[in-house]
Amino acid sequence: MSQKPNLPRYIFGLHEPGGEHLMEEKGKRGWIVFTHGLGRDPNDHSGYDHRRWADRGFGIIARLNHGYGAAGTIPLTQHYDAFARRVRNFVERSPGCHVWIIGNEMNHGQERPEGQIITPERYAACYEKCWTQIHSLSGREHDQVAVGAVAPWNNTTAYPGNESGDWVQCFKDIIRAIRDQGCPIDAITLHTYTHGHDPSLIFSERKLSPPFDNDHFEFRCYRDFMNAIPQDMRRLPVYITETDENEPWENINRGWVRNAYREINDWNADRDNQQIRALALYRWPRYDKWYIDSKGGVHDDFRAAMNHEYVWHEAKPFRRINGHLVRDPFLDFFERTGQDFCGLPITDQIVENGLKTQYFERIVVQQARSGKMILKAAGVEIQALRRTVQGSEGRIRVLQRQVEDLKGEIDRLRKESGSGNGKESDQIVEIVRPTWENIVRELVRHPTKCYAVRAMGAVNYIVIGHSAVSGRVPASEIARFHVKRLQWPGIGYHFYIDDQGRVFKTNELTTVCYHAGQRDPESVGICVGGSFTEEIPNPVQLQSTAHLVAWLLQEFDLRRDAVKGKQEFVDTQSPGYQWLAGKMWKKLLLAEVEKAQEEQAKPHPPKPFHHYMLFWQDEEDWAEEDWYGAKAYISRFRVTHGFSADDAKVSKYVTIVGGFTGVDRNTERTLLNDGCRVERIAGKNGAETSRILTEMAYRRQRFLSYAG
Repeated sequence: MSQKPNLPRYIFGLHEPGGEHLMEEKGKRGWIVFTHGLGRDPNDHSGYDHRRWADRGFGIIARLNHGYGAAGTIPLTQHYDAFARRVRNFVERSPGCHVWIIGNEMNHGQERPEGQIITPERYAACYEKCWTQIHSLSGREHDQVAVGAVAPWNNTTAYPGNESGDWVQCFKDIIRAIRDQGCPIDAITLHTYTHGHDPSLIFSERKLSPPFDNDHFEFRCYRDFMNAIPQDMRRLPVYITETDENEPWENINRGWVRNAYREINDWNADRDNQQIRALALYRWPRYDKWYIDSKGGVHDDFRAAMNHEYVWHEAKPFRRINGHLVRDPFLDFFERTGQDFCGLPITDQIVENGLKTQYFERIVVQQARSGKMILKAAGVEIQALRRTVQGSEGRIRVLQRQVEDLKGEIDRLRKESGSGNGKESDQIVEIVRPTWENIVRELVRHPTKCYAVRAMGAVNYIVIGHSAVSGRVPASEIARFHVKRLQWPGIGYHFYIDDQGRVFKTNELTTVCYHAGQRDPESVGICVGGSFTEEIPNPVQLQSTAHLVAWLLQEFDLRRDAVKGKQEFVDTQSPGYQWLAGKMWKKLLLAEVEKAQEEQAKPHPPKPFHHYMLFWQDEEDWAEEDWYGAKAYISRFRVTHGFSADDAKVSKYVTIVGGFTGVDRNTERTLLNDGCRVERIAGKNGAETSRILTEMAYRRQRFLSYAG
């Protein structure tokens, strides 16, 4: 039978039992943290009965260590399987506990097994084995296997990609490495302290000196860790299992404890913050100099804190609808009024004029400061506009008159600019964008997870990786591996280049996808199909990659030294051993990039128009559905629009609406060669194309592939 965890609502807690009577006196039963040194004997079936406390209403958190000191908080790498089996045996024989922490302060030198550094990848491998063993037990389906806390301000663990030993980066890398194992994370534990007894240090915003000048030096270092948790994991339980003054507790009621619990309660009071379920004072028994037992002043401080109703809150209900997260109270409103009234969501929740706002197809909903849900006028205007879109023949006549007026304006501008042929001194030289196949919306995506979004100006690097499999393997298979096996939100690259040199766009450039570790938010990821441990990309792949890189460097105003291999940021072989050694294909690629910057740069006269939206048209039909689907976009950006490629080519930017059956590939290539910055917006059908354009309009995002 499955055992349902006891999860107290109060955040009060103690590290180890002995002082729980203080919580019972106040009727505020919170948490008790236990620690157990298990060893690694797979035939040891001993456990620990926590029911003495659990049956009285306390939440039990058990930290499972391989040992202490030189024995290591987790064992040497070769003993992970034996340790995980011992963990399974212990959990099976330990009733009353349902939250299990694997290891402790893995980045601290004193926790290393026989001095072996615990890298994020090593910890992740151990965690995955323990997680699997615990969750394979009958009745433990609801148990939480928590990531061990990282020691703040401890930079003794350095490794490739984190040479400074940054503790927050280590924390992020541990989470990434676990997810790279394809293993879920059930909960997260943290440690936080102050440097002294002063209660005001709880609220201190003091930061460290470079290179750690973004990190808090006092109690609020917990916020650095909380803000580093990936967005799609911000519904997980978080437990702070150690906190103290970093000096022995004095027998004085200073108000430090009250301030600490007030700080965490204030954090939890913002329901949009990931909830911290426990703050455990370190420690009750007289095992070391930080003991609280017999310190009556600290007891009184703890009692005073418990005069308050400091609790954590259940995560807000949410649903992912039409690819967007809809949360309480917007979810309540949507479910109460219905899709017929609201339409589908077309944005995530945003803030406009200081108010939480979400756009739906038919309305815009805001939450007033009073908490009341209100309809923004724009939503009503959009509804009214859609009701007026009737009478196809009349609309076509209006559109045709607009097209004729536009042609006259283009003719006038051509005459003023000398028929569009600028003088040689006026010519603009730019690298022509390579032709690519946009398969962003064809690739498999995770049903609930999604990547973060960034501004185009955030890009500082172009990161090259390899697929480590044959270049004949399509991007769709790589995407399936990333989503199904690694549980990523989607494929981890922005572009994929197969063994024929074909370029596939796999993510929008505004997407923060997984390909460069901590550099993900500021890099574009290119995957070259193949394994380059022994070989290097073939000539056509090198040329295609170089052309793409040259264009990206131009678009983001970067120098060639912004081109990096994944291995230069992350502890990995990608893009192969031959990247920086052996045949050194990085050097070959940069030489090709330099050549592409010369050969692919084409001159063209200045463009009199900024932006043109091109729709298809033939003798019998026109892109009526696409045109109406683009109404919100056209209205937002006041973009010139029509049906002539000749008219479009005098514009700096051209947005082609619809697939290749309308405006074909040759037309797109001609526009690119004429110096236009071309972007095609095409969904699987007209309705999806409309949704994409409407979403871009409400996000005020004119382009997906350009910063203009």
